[in-house]
Amino acid sequence: MAAFRVLALRLEEELKDFTLAEVFEKMKLSDGEFEDWLRTIALLGTPRCGSCRRPMKLRREDNMWICHLRECRTGPYGSTKPSTPVKKGSFFDKAHFPLAKIFALSYFWIHNLGLVVDKEYELGIGHSTVVQWEQYFRDICCEYFRRNRPVLGGVGHVVEIDETCVTKRKYNRVRWVRRHQWLFGGYERGSGRSFLILVRRRDARTLLRLIVKYIRPGTTIISDCWRAYNRISTLPHGFTQLTVNHQLHFVDPRSGAHTQNIECHWQKFKSLAKRKYGINNRRYKDYLSEFLWRQQFGRRNEAFYNFWMQVAEFYPVPC
Repeated sequence: MAAFRVLALRLEEELKDFTLAEVFEKMKLSDGEFEDWLRTIALLGTPRCGSCRRPMKLRREDNMWICHLRECRTGPYGSTKPSTPVKKGSFFDKAHFPLAKIFALSYFWIHNLGLVVDKEYELGIGHSTVVQWEQYFRDICCEYFRRNRPVLGGVGHVVEIDETCVTKRKYNRVRWVRRHQWLFGGYERGSGRSFLILVRRRDARTLLRLIVKYIRPGTTIISDCWRAYNRISTLPHGFTQLTVNHQLHFVDPRSGAHTQNIECHWQKFKSLAKRKYGINNRRYKDYLSEFLWRQQFGRRNEAFYNFWMQVAEFYPVPC
């Protein structure tokens, strides 16, 4: 834990308030210099020999780690033991081009700078490579929420809930067709934290189960008058429920209850989905995770640091 705190401080010092100009400065480094810098912030590691457990030595000519002891490098019959690739076990393991370009691509992706064709041109990498690595970045968002399920509210907190219909693309024999599906979510006032879940049905059994899973006991829940929500106040979790009838009001005149924050949330997600089309059925949940990640961690001066801090956490390397 202490080592991780040191890592966090080192990454914060290097990557917080990181600018595009600094990205291009890093791209001026040679491949070896850039990889050395990545090791200083624990995004690449220095492995230990499997035999003597001492730190291995980098052989620059082929970018491989070897043990400097002859007896460790040689097998029982004089054969050379295999060496370790520099990127092995790191987030960059699948990279087949300079790591500085991945670093720059991540900055463009995190800050929504440019289209795919712009990134291809600026970085000199192919279309499929840009798309694939942006999915790897998105996988970090998915992994974060897999490990840290959002749970909202609590006593004294207000959570707005709502459901909306979204359009997904599904391949049907020879063409893409549009298919409608329901999305259920909650938005915590004050913190702006949220959850978004694809649901096959929006009946009481489905939605009440998700409310109990994602909202803490004692929360004040604001919803519309959809019949599936009628039993919220009867659940044994101490929820207080306020409702607004959207056929009559946007804001309830007596209680002041409204769901405008979660509805605004829907619009932001649908705007992202529209920009990213085609989002297809197979990747829709990934884009939900990306959207939630951007809402929670996307502050301009912190987003780059937050992303690479999570990479360092999910891909620990020997230091």
